[in-house]
Amino acid sequence: MKKLLFLSGLFFSISSFSQQKPDLKLELFFDVNKYELTKAHRMQIDSAIISRGLTITGIRGFADSTGNASYNIDLSQKRAKAVFRYFDGQANSDSISIEFVGEQHTAGKDISYNRRVDIYFKENMSKEENTPLENSIDTLAVTEKYEISNIYFIPDKAIIDPATFFAVDDAAKYLKRFSGCKFEIVGHVNYAMLPSAMKNPKNLEPAQRLSEERAKAIYDLLIDRGIPAESMTHKGVGNSQMVFKNPKNDEEKRKNMRVEILIACKK
Repeated sequence: MKKLLFLSGLFFSISSFSQQKPDLKLELFFDVNKYELTKAHRMQIDSAIISRGLTITGIRGFADSTGNASYNIDLSQKRAKAVFRYFDGQANSDSISIEFVGEQHTAGKDISYNRRVDIYFKENMSKEENTPLENSIDTLAVTEKYEISNIYFIPDKAIIDPATFFAVDDAAKYLKRFSGCKFEIVGHVNYAMLPSAMKNPKNLEPAQRLSEERAKAIYDLLIDRGIPAESMTHKGVGNSQMVFKNPKNDEEKRKNMRVEILIACKK
């Protein structure tokens, strides 16, 4: 049974990932005052984590600032526990750390971003193919995450506007500083959907496919710019990690369709 720590009038679960969070994370978003997992949530978890045999290390629940602090800490706890119950009974479920922080640590973004649960996970060491670089071999650890900013894709395409190739040039120059390191290119898309539409797995396939194609496009361009192919892998995560769930302007949309590069180096 997980122990609880009483601090400043609020309850928190002791969490091993409070000190050092794993670098891989899946974000699940909830509607106002809701905490039960939907079919869309379960589909995201199944696709991103369970089907890939990943190891869950921690769960953290959040709430927005609507309502009082006591209500919000309770709501964030219910959200975290609902996610944990979905994993309960799996091989490593006893080692999953749970934390709920209410409206604390809210981000200065769309308020809907704070109605979420973060699931932290890592790749099993036994997996040998297409593993995230930070967990692929024991001697590697993520050094940092580099985001390719100022990159513009043609809407709904994996085609980069030639006017923004300078951003890829800058990324290549930066990566060349990390001799002997490995890089994983992660593609994201701006693919806002109604909750009702997300209940159908077929509706998520275009977002996943587009994110993979965009990551591959960056991968190919970096090869052209002198980054060795054997030092890179690439993957897409669809719209599962949108910075802005309901983007209101072009800048927020661009943040959602970002490309990130995880840099992993020998210890």
